[in-house]
Amino acid sequence: MNTIDLQIQTTASDGKHSPADIISMAQERNLEVIAITDHDTVDGVQAAIDAAVGTNIRVIPGIEMSAEEHGLHILGYGIDYTDMGLLKKLEEFKQGRIEGAKQMIENLKRAGFVVDWHDVEQEATGSVFARPHIARAILKRQENKEKLGSISNVHDFIEMFLSNESPHYVHRSHILIKDAIALIRGVGGVAVWSHPAIHFRQDYDGLEKWLGQMIGWGIQGLEVYNPSQSEDDAEFLQGLCTANNLLRTAGSDFHEKGEHPVDPITGFHSARYVGDYETHGFVLDDVVSKLDEAMQIARNVKNAI
Repeated sequence: MNTIDLQIQTTASDGKHSPADIISMAQERNLEVIAITDHDTVDGVQAAIDAAVGTNIRVIPGIEMSAEEHGLHILGYGIDYTDMGLLKKLEEFKQGRIEGAKQMIENLKRAGFVVDWHDVEQEATGSVFARPHIARAILKRQENKEKLGSISNVHDFIEMFLSNESPHYVHRSHILIKDAIALIRGVGGVAVWSHPAIHFRQDYDGLEKWLGQMIGWGIQGLEVYNPSQSEDDAEFLQGLCTANNLLRTAGSDFHEKGEHPVDPITGFHSARYVGDYETHGFVLDDVVSKLDEAMQIARNVKNAI
């Protein structure tokens, strides 16, 4: 069993479990180090740190930022989650998400679904409104049963009705990758490309080309080990880390127990349990120590400014 999980979402964004619940699950799975990386918010970090007091679990404060280009995500580790500049920027993202979610609800209502904003508010217990909240709200309304047909989970609903290509989806403005990296590093964090391979699906030339640009913008690592990435993906990403002197990280991208089906390409569940992801035999004992070194350097730089 792995003792780290460096990508976990909570109810502060689109996860289903509270920060305190995450700590309990981490204890059950004998984890030593976890990172709370909610989408575009840090609201769950302090609650997780507080819940971990008296346990053997170390909580790394983090975030997962949604970027404009290709829907890529950038992870930030060791950030100063109390920084006022960061909090102001995240409040802007929150308002954009609310506006986009409301427009998607109107689109789905015109498509014949029964749902209103109050339903979504009931699902979004945190500060972030996202597609899973809309999906859960619609799935819970009995009036939608006939229209849903065989669709019974959040993943399938999003794939069918709220994918990026769906006419019901509302594209909102996101932060540019270079600005996300700069924001993370500006608050003393380490910037890591989240699950890079899932956006390119074995188009390794395309992935490497984008990585070259991101290195120029200051990216510091890649999430090599993730249940949505295959063994070939992990080997390729590991090679990129070695060749470019980048950090590697590992995370389950956890949102909810048992929600996601098996990925048809990788054969893995895209999110199962905290700390439950395949590593394909790779050694992970240096991941946290290397990340610690990078986070300490980042803190020193921030304090020197």
